Amino acid sequence: MFDNLSKKLNLTKTELKILGFLLLTLILGVSIKLIFGINEKSEVTVYNYEKMDSVFFNIEQNVDNNSEIINKNVDYKQEVFDFNNRSFNKIYTKRLPAEKSINLNKATKQELMNLPGIGEKTAESIIALRDKLNGFKKPEDLLKVKGIGSKKLDNIKKYIYID
Repeated sequence: MFDNLSKKLNLTKTELKILGFLLLTLILGVSIKLIFGINEKSEVTVYNYEKMDSVFFNIEQNVDNNSEIINKNVDYKQEVFDFNNRSFNKIYTKRLPAEKSINLNKATKQELMNLPGIGEKTAESIIALRDKLNGFKKPEDLLKVKGIGSKKLDNIKKYIYID
């Protein structure tokens, strides 16, 4: 039966099943409405918001009188410190070095970490490679370090030199 109907309507079996379900649901809904006589004219509740509007407008007028509360200067950084258990003394912030100020063959880990895109692990890897090679001969030797590609090398080239 589904095969003949699906060929006549040019629908798949799944589409026919979905169509049948929708029709059955529609018929069931209409029959429930007719049997139980659900009335469309139900009582509508009208809300009066005049009292709430007056409260809102009074608050709005009082805001101008209490402008010192709104313009209060707050030390947000201190509030973060007050609610955070973590120690912020060990946070390391990067300061970009001056151009050609870091000797790649003598730089410390902290100096290397000031270079853009160089973190703690990469700085340690640079020092390890420097020790392995007995010093760098040219800046391109940094490409052998994992995590340093040509773009990163171009970004840090202006800050380093080799003697």
